[in-house]
Amino acid sequence: DFYKDRLGLFSVATDLADIASITGCPLNTLMKTINEYADAEQQGICKKTRKVVFPSSISVNDREFLIARVTPSIHYCMGGLNINAAAEVQEIIPGKVVGSHRHIRRLFAAGEVTGGVHGNNRLGGNSLLECVVFGRIAGFRAAALNQREGFDSGCLKEEEWTLVDLREVRNTDDKYGRNTREYRFNLNGSLQKTGLKVGQFIAIRGEMDGEMLTGYYSPITRPDDEGVIGILCRPDYKGGPIVKLLQYIRPGSYIEMKAMGGLKLEFLPSQGVFWKGRRIRKFGFLAGGTGVSPMLQISREYLNFLNMNKASKEPVDVQPNALNMLYAAEEENDLAFLKALENLESDYPLDFKFYPLLNQPPMGWTEGIGFVTETHIKAHLPYPPCDDQLFVICGPQIFESIMCKHLQSLGYSQEWYYAYSKDV
Repeated sequence: DFYKDRLGLFSVATDLADIASITGCPLNTLMKTINEYADAEQQGICKKTRKVVFPSSISVNDREFLIARVTPSIHYCMGGLNINAAAEVQEIIPGKVVGSHRHIRRLFAAGEVTGGVHGNNRLGGNSLLECVVFGRIAGFRAAALNQREGFDSGCLKEEEWTLVDLREVRNTDDKYGRNTREYRFNLNGSLQKTGLKVGQFIAIRGEMDGEMLTGYYSPITRPDDEGVIGILCRPDYKGGPIVKLLQYIRPGSYIEMKAMGGLKLEFLPSQGVFWKGRRIRKFGFLAGGTGVSPMLQISREYLNFLNMNKASKEPVDVQPNALNMLYAAEEENDLAFLKALENLESDYPLDFKFYPLLNQPPMGWTEGIGFVTETHIKAHLPYPPCDDQLFVICGPQIFESIMCKHLQSLGYSQEWYYAYSKDV
């Protein structure tokens, strides 16, 4: 009665002739259509529309109808602007070493103006849910545009812990390799940067079940990225005790983060790459297990530097095969970031090379076997020693200690290599 009497959306018809009069449809056409519907219902399929569901029966002999006009209308917008988990509108950036999108500064979106949030289809209630969830996120991050504390110096400091909230967790098994997850955290300001140097690592900590858990990671996001910092980690027991905390937290959860030591490389346009005032033209990476993360960050930054250098009006001279890596692990499953390294080698064959070694290789393994030796270093990393070389070592402490001894035996002084364990 509400829709018929109060809103007037329905009309009463006593028979088909009455319907024809109200709708303006010829009676013969109306009767033919109803007979076709009745035949399709009896056969279980409409040959014209392939319809197989018939919720009601109708015939030309029926009486007393309630009729309403049905017209097409826009019910829900399935496409629109591409946004990230912080409701920032994205744009495509061709030719990037890492990623294919970046956010448009100061532009946020939520609701049906966006697309892809719900996947290929939607669930009932999606529209309001998107407005509320991403509208709240968009408002929060838009308000954070005015964050001034630490804007110039960066969000993270070595002398104090900073609260950051989890933006999203990405399953990166297909992108980076088996047993990997990327955790992205919002910085306090939407346009704020970390303040870290390339090669510098961070510490994160949080309390769980009365225990304070701490972990150390090299960011995979670049220091110039605004409003976000991302870490790549293993979600299994080999990721360390901190994995229990990372598996527990959800988007919106807060943890503490601070800057630590590390290489602190400088990439200077029209000048080159420098470490402690010395220009570096070739890198030798010695990675053990999950210690490959800082090598990924340095390699990406260097390759991005190469791309910008090619477009520069004052390009600096660079050497081929500048990035060389030995990646050692116990088993094949421990090569957690293998796919990322393979992609870099495939995309930049003249600049990046890596050689994996396994102590317990599977059947059919054709790469290195056993522990890293001085022979491996001479064959796959920069040799003999030269002033423009830098060796970077990261992995279990015993691994780093052995690698340092190998380099010393080969004639490399301490100024030519850096081990991450010295700053933990």
